[in-house]
Amino acid sequence: MSDELKVIEGGASAPNAVLKTLTLTGFKSFVHRTHLEFAPGITAIIGPNGSGKSNVADAIRWALGENNARVLRAKRNEELIFGGSETRKALGMAEALLQLDNSSRRLPIDFTEIEVGRRLFRNGEAEYLVNRSRVRLRDLQDLLAGANLADNPFVVIGQGLVDQILALRPSDRRTVIEEAAGTRRLQLRREEALNRLKSAEAELVRVNDILREIGPRVDSLRDQAGKWTEYETIRSELRRRALRWYKASFGTTAEQRAELAAKIVGVDREIERLVDFVSEGESATAGSDEDLRAARQEEELRRIASTDASAVETSARERVAGLEASLAAIGAERERTSASLSALPAELAGLRDRRARVDDEAADAARRARESADLARSAEEDASGTRVALAEARAARVETERAHLMRESDEIRLGDEERSLLARDEELAASAASLGRQRAEQERERSRIAGELERARSSVAETARIAESAAERTGAARNELQRIDGDLALVRGQVAALREAAERADEEVAAREAAHELPPLPKGFAWLHERIASPETLRPALGGAVATSPSSAAADAAVPKGCRRVADGVAVFLAPDEATALAAASTLRSGAVIAPSGLLVLPGLARLVEPRARADRDATTQLRTMAARLHEELLAAEKAQREVLAERADAERRREDAEKRLAAAQRSRGDAERVADELATAEADVRDLVRTREANASAIERERAELLDRRERLASDRAAAARARAAAADIFAAAEREEQVAVDAHAAASRRAEDARLEAATMEERRSASVRLRDALSEQVSATERRIADEEERLRALVAQERDARSRLESAQRDLGRATAEAREASRSGELARERALAAEGSRRESEQRLARARERLAEIRGERGKLAVEEERAAGALRLLEEQVRAELGLPDDEPLPDPASIALDDEPDEKERSSTVAALQRLRRRLIALEPVNPLAATELAEIGQRHEFLSSQKADLERAMADLRTLADELATTIAEQFSATLQAVDREFGLFFQRLFNGGQASLRTSDAGEGAPGRDSDDEPGIDIYARPPGKRIGSLNQLSGGERALTATALLLAILRVRPAPFCVLDEVDAALDERNVGRFTQALRELTDRTQFVVITHNRGTIEAADMLYGVSMDDAGVSKVISLRLAELDAERAG
Repeated sequence: MSDELKVIEGGASAPNAVLKTLTLTGFKSFVHRTHLEFAPGITAIIGPNGSGKSNVADAIRWALGENNARVLRAKRNEELIFGGSETRKALGMAEALLQLDNSSRRLPIDFTEIEVGRRLFRNGEAEYLVNRSRVRLRDLQDLLAGANLADNPFVVIGQGLVDQILALRPSDRRTVIEEAAGTRRLQLRREEALNRLKSAEAELVRVNDILREIGPRVDSLRDQAGKWTEYETIRSELRRRALRWYKASFGTTAEQRAELAAKIVGVDREIERLVDFVSEGESATAGSDEDLRAARQEEELRRIASTDASAVETSARERVAGLEASLAAIGAERERTSASLSALPAELAGLRDRRARVDDEAADAARRARESADLARSAEEDASGTRVALAEARAARVETERAHLMRESDEIRLGDEERSLLARDEELAASAASLGRQRAEQERERSRIAGELERARSSVAETARIAESAAERTGAARNELQRIDGDLALVRGQVAALREAAERADEEVAAREAAHELPPLPKGFAWLHERIASPETLRPALGGAVATSPSSAAADAAVPKGCRRVADGVAVFLAPDEATALAAASTLRSGAVIAPSGLLVLPGLARLVEPRARADRDATTQLRTMAARLHEELLAAEKAQREVLAERADAERRREDAEKRLAAAQRSRGDAERVADELATAEADVRDLVRTREANASAIERERAELLDRRERLASDRAAAARARAAAADIFAAAEREEQVAVDAHAAASRRAEDARLEAATMEERRSASVRLRDALSEQVSATERRIADEEERLRALVAQERDARSRLESAQRDLGRATAEAREASRSGELARERALAAEGSRRESEQRLARARERLAEIRGERGKLAVEEERAAGALRLLEEQVRAELGLPDDEPLPDPASIALDDEPDEKERSSTVAALQRLRRRLIALEPVNPLAATELAEIGQRHEFLSSQKADLERAMADLRTLADELATTIAEQFSATLQAVDREFGLFFQRLFNGGQASLRTSDAGEGAPGRDSDDEPGIDIYARPPGKRIGSLNQLSGGERALTATALLLAILRVRPAPFCVLDEVDAALDERNVGRFTQALRELTDRTQFVVITHNRGTIEAADMLYGVSMDDAGVSKVISLRLAELDAERAG
């Protein structure tokens, strides 16, 4: 008979039910097809123990994708199928189907109703179904995740979860909140991404190893393939050249043998004719030699003059180009300086306006402070001005020295050119003397700068040593401070631990001393197990259970007979009757007396034995002594810490002073080194000038005629240089005086600034924020004014440089024009001389060529007769040798004939020059082949195979690196999302937990707090996430921990937390499996009221024995089991029942 029944909904105003039906076939004890319909609100499933009520919850959990057999209360998945009984056979399949309402589209599928289910066969095969279609478990979980039904531990809540939620460690309790936050799938995705990242990293390591392994092989094969290609190319070229040489040489030798006879006939006539011709040619050549010598001498003179003129023109052009580039750079710099200078007045005006406004605002409040600040600022500005003037004077002095050196160089050049007109020796002597004086002066200057540089380096080294010593002392102080900090932290931890232990001991001793006044046992009392009525067979077990109370092992002989101390110092007695129990309880302060009827009397207190109290007091005294000693050590460590901190601060100050001195010394050394570099550059320029003059000494004699006309111009240039030198001397002296004046002014301004600062220091306490702002603005104005002065001075210097450069450019351009005209004239004269020389040389060369040819021909013909026979034999031997060489070059065996020379095709016939060079080329090719051996003919094939693999692995490596970067980004994003979602959920659950706790307890307080990472969770790393602690205080009680709550209070607390989680993250439906078992009737009413409030968002199926919960249900299912072990379901139509009662 089918157990398919319908349940009428309890209220028309309730929301639509998400869980509409559950159909079971062969699942555990539900053998027949059982169909259960669910309506909105609360559905209660009741029945006796063992009837199969919880199998309904297991079926729902299993249909939603649960695979853990332990969670489904089975050892193996096969146990989910009905295993048979004495009267019924086992089944081969279990099936559970859930019909869900999807009218709100909570599930991401376009169906109003969805049926999800699961089948399991006895052979181990399983099926997951969605609307009767087979799907994967992953597909089912993805579908249910949209309605918060996949992997949600709060869809089916068993009594074990209620009992465990308070007993969990903080770290494990965090998992409960994570489940409520719905971050488990995100965690799984992140773990999957991290696992894929690890796999990708391992794969990348493997690919890199393979690449490192085959990389050298690829390079080696690439070299071998290139070597083989080169070998084949050379061998082909060797064969081609050998055949070409063979054909050309064979034909030439054969032709020579045929021509020998014809040459013998006409040799005598040719000799006689050539002798006459040679005699006539020698006579004609003797007359043309004299004309050729004269023409060549004239050409040489003209060439030298043209070369000198070209050199002068080139030098002038280079000078003009350099001056033009310098002029352009100076112009660009002047424009930049002008632009910068034009912007500075506006900035200065703005700063001055702002400073004026600050002056007006602070005039009445800080008049005396402003006067002192004005005086100090004036002194500072004077000092700054004098510093600028001093720097400008020094810069002017350096510029004057540089100009002086340049004018001296120009004067030396002019003097050298003038003296070159007198005599070469006199010019060289004067030049050597001048250079000697310059070198001596530069040596003195270099010695002075070297001394300053050495002193600066010594100062820098000393300052560096001081800074290093200060750094070492600072490091030592820092290490000592770290050691003391570590010792101090250790001592503090020990003191805290001992203090906590002492406090616990004090509390325990106080409690036990309060219970010291225990009167003698009333008459008639006996052992608990002796007074409890029990069968004879159970008396030994009962005596052992009662005698071994939790702290009975700590009792000693001083404990009165008939009393055994139990946990927390409470003694338990069994009175003969209730009257005796009441009388005994009145003498006890806080004990427990039990009558044989089971009545518990609680008005008295048991006392502790004296030896235990004395031992506890001694331990407490020792703890206090140790705490006092550690406290003294703590004070001493703190004092040492303060001393080390003071020493480290002093070392830091000394180190900073040393670093400041080091920086100043390094700046001084840098200035000295720059001056030394400039001096070295000047010396190099002088040495280059000397070398240039020595190299040009041989050309001075040739240039004398051309330089005579420039003597007057050089004399005027020397006079101008003398005037410039005199002016430079005056400027140099004035610069020294200005520098001294600037030094004195700077010292006076510094003293005035120091006095003003001392006076301003006395007014420092009365300065306000306006005065400090004005000081800052004054410094900015001063800095801007200094920048304007610097830029104006720089602009004037650039204008002067530009004017000087233009003057020198005009002079150089005039010199260039003269040099160009002279070079053109010299070139024309040289061309005419060259033409005459070429004509004479051509005539003579033509005569010499005719004569040479005649002589050569005569010599050939004279030796030809004697060589004809020898040449004929040599030609025959040459043919034999040629055949052997070609056979060797081509690698042919002796029995194989050579190719016919006539059958060898050539693009063109080689000439004599090519034939003579072919032998050397063949030898070179043979040497190259020998040098390349041994070779690998298969290298190209192997390279193609391994190269293709190398390219594939390289692309795989790039893909892996990109994938790793994407996985790292995904993991980081998921971690951020998980943390944010967890934090928001924890706050919401904490708020709702406090509200539900107050409702269930009718008061009190409760909250969730994050504990330190790893607290209460042994074995966890310190880097783990913090755990979750539960704080609960029922009304009228002061509870230190959850262990002090009673069983009912613990159940209510856990229920409040579960209700808060369901409120924050409601599931579409929730199955509660006997979660109200530990609640009394009053608390069940509060529980069902809270449950009723949650039905607006969640549909509840409650498996219960509690009458209050049953009364609050909208519909009921009753589950029973027959003798065959098969569960059956009956239903109660509540609406019809209410109607019958009303009638």
